[in-house]
Amino acid sequence: MNGPYAVVLSFRGGRDLAPAAPEAVHAAFLDLVRRADPALAIALHAPGHRLRPYTLALVGSRGGATLRLRLSVLAPELFLRFWERWNRRGGLPLRLGRKWLGPEGVQTQGPWAGYVPWKALRELQPAHRLLLAFCTPTAFRQGDLDLPLPVPKLLFAGLLTKWNAASPFPLDLDPELFGRYVAVREARIRTRRVWDGRTHIWGFVGPVEFLVRRDAPSELSQGLTTLATFAFYAGAGRRTTHGFGLARLLHAP
Repeated sequence: MNGPYAVVLSFRGGRDLAPAAPEAVHAAFLDLVRRADPALAIALHAPGHRLRPYTLALVGSRGGATLRLRLSVLAPELFLRFWERWNRRGGLPLRLGRKWLGPEGVQTQGPWAGYVPWKALRELQPAHRLLLAFCTPTAFRQGDLDLPLPVPKLLFAGLLTKWNAASPFPLDLDPELFGRYVAVREARIRTRRVWDGRTHIWGFVGPVEFLVRRDAPSELSQGLTTLATFAFYAGAGRRTTHGFGLARLLHAP
């Protein structure tokens, strides 16, 4: 694939499957990758990455007999051997704590799955209003604190960094433009505190509409549409490998 993609991995765990903390789910996923492709597991767990080339989030109802783990991939070439071994074995079990969950399948299309070529993302038409839904708690690092607010500069500058690290079609945008020309028009958000397995993190969830000033440079409006759409795969804010920052573009008139 020549572009980012997202899939939903389903695992059956039985009736006694309890909700798991994000840290435990992340550790279980890295263990699964290690069993399929040890070299990939080392690469994903290495510190100091400029880009985490994947995101993770639990989707669907919590608890119950099935765990649905959404995986988005920003560097498709890294995961080739992983999928080869997954397909060869008919899926791989997930070890969550002391419990083994058998594979049920991979969903490649649906509300939280899909694929788009880099070139198609780069050539989206510019929009001056962007409505994004933040579906899991989202926070941005500001100094030593987590800021649970949809600050345009923090959101889009973070997406720009991820885009330029992953895409073969870089965006030549000054991050300062996001603070100068982009504003929050409406936000129906609420804050939530989440225990991630080590500490509590505050984040916001809900829809946010961003407005681009009419006098903004044309390349900024086009780039914002690309980045807002890219958020579906890249995630927003911090700790996107632990289920935070799951977002999607709802409307770009």
